[in-house]
Amino acid sequence: MQGNMPFQCSKCGKTLEKHECYEHQGKVFCEDCYMDILSPPKACDPWAVHSAQTFLKGKDKLSTLTHLQLNIVNYIKGRGEATIEEMVENLNLTEGELRREFAVLRHMEILKATKKGEKIFYILF
Repeated sequence: MQGNMPFQCSKCGKTLEKHECYEHQGKVFCEDCYMDILSPPKACDPWAVHSAQTFLKGKDKLSTLTHLQLNIVNYIKGRGEATIEEMVENLNLTEGELRREFAVLRHMEILKATKKGEKIFYILF
């Protein structure tokens, strides 16, 4: 990496200072993109589901959600189902952000995905 020149994330394009850069396979990434590359979110993870259920025992699931997670849940609740493309467009989020939040919501057994024909729809659990 070069001196004090600003850098740009190879994945999302965010402008970075040198101390914010993470290198992987010769490319520069911001922290979020670097984490996604090293540990991509997995919606189907039995251990994560078990951990979430143990943590949530006796708690109201919806009260533990972030504002972003609650927006996603309410969007799907209002429509009954939604594709990732619809949510990217209407919730002003990236596909990566939606996939990351969906993985958490799937582990909490709040949302799930179902395939209809060639499309995948996100629905309430």
